Amino acid sequence: MPVKVLFLDYDGVIADSMGAKAEALADAFAPYTDDRAGVADGFRRHAGSGREVIFDRIYEDLIGQPLDEATRERILGVFLDRIDAINAAIGLFPGVRAFIEAQAAKRLVAVVTGVPQEEAERQLGRLGLARSLASVHGATRERPKHIHMGRVLEARAIAPADALFVGDSHADMREAAKARVPFVGIGEAEFFAAGAPLAVFPHLPDLAPLLDG
Repeated sequence: MPVKVLFLDYDGVIADSMGAKAEALADAFAPYTDDRAGVADGFRRHAGSGREVIFDRIYEDLIGQPLDEATRERILGVFLDRIDAINAAIGLFPGVRAFIEAQAAKRLVAVVTGVPQEEAERQLGRLGLARSLASVHGATRERPKHIHMGRVLEARAIAPADALFVGDSHADMREAAKARVPFVGIGEAEFFAAGAPLAVFPHLPDLAPLLDG
């Protein structure tokens, strides 16, 4: 597959972080809902949208009303109290380091994540991946993932069809569509059934035959 730019999500694709972060978020939402499974499901569906957007959508889905600023700040505070310990414990999925190093020798590899920019850069450096990456982009409400991908492609005069975005959420799939970039899902095929992914694989390294074939 002639991919010139490989865009990768971070949580749940590169790093085995979704479970711990979902638990922390369920704790943060505990004063407002006891549906921990619903919080975890919302986190998985909306992951990659940026933290404010994720919190807003989970709250609206479960509580049925918009999330006000004061409540958002309380939820964020509880979550951030846990994030340093979570980040310190996070590791890469098996085979991910070798996969990224191999792909970086053949094409540009960039991370586009809902994790804040500085935090993502610190983590990728700690995990020993920074040297293999062309760039890292933290998505926000004002600058979502499709904007980041579009700017990377425009700066290098690369067509969207010559890129690939790999993510693990419905939000990632929507962002790929907005950028007109083909999408590959990481997870279970049923989870992405409502969309149109190019393919779905259980783990990131499983993508290698598609890219290198």
